Amino acid sequence: MPSVNGIEYADTEDLNKYFYDNFSTTERIEETTTQTGDVETAIFEQTLSTGVTASSICMTNYDYNYFNPTYGEAVWKLRVNSMDNAKVFFGFKETTAAPIFPSEGQMTESHLGFILDWENGACHLYASCSDGTTQRKVEIVGIDMTRVENYKISANKFSIMPLPYVEEELGLPHVYSIDRKWREVVDLSAYPAENKVHWIVQYIKNLTGEEKYLKINRFIYKEVYAD
Repeated sequence: MPSVNGIEYADTEDLNKYFYDNFSTTERIEETTTQTGDVETAIFEQTLSTGVTASSICMTNYDYNYFNPTYGEAVWKLRVNSMDNAKVFFGFKETTAAPIFPSEGQMTESHLGFILDWENGACHLYASCSDGTTQRKVEIVGIDMTRVENYKISANKFSIMPLPYVEEELGLPHVYSIDRKWREVVDLSAYPAENKVHWIVQYIKNLTGEEKYLKINRFIYKEVYAD
């Protein structure tokens, strides 16, 4: 019998919700910006920009909170222009309030998300979750977010599909493989988010007078119930 996130289901008719966004319209997207923050949307591209004023914020979310991470899977294809002096969140979130970053304290509201945080002169990428009481996070190393990557959250499992890697065989010249595979980087299944609907939130903030932007090319969400 097929299964999704370890939960068996009878057939594909159990597929409850499927959402694919290539950003051809803005009708489902709500924006929150401060100072020089701005959102631009085009086919295959949504850009969240802070502009050049320090501490500017840009956030988007879908206008309904029907995304349940317990049975759901979400995929983003995106990049940032710089990991320095920036704060970024994208993932499932209980509310649309601004995220709390590790350098600021605990984000205890129920969530599952990737967090980029600038602290003590260095950038840190985390997989983060909370059950509504306690936040748990694991740092992810070796990821260059200025390159286009695919990021997936599936039942508290965080995966990344990197750019094509370099193969070297039999002393031949390096060849860029076209085979891109998901790599699970963190499993936080022991600490699930709350089993309820969440918002999908994307957020970026700059810390200096330099423009920081988050460019999203795809968002896909699917949810399958076992009952």
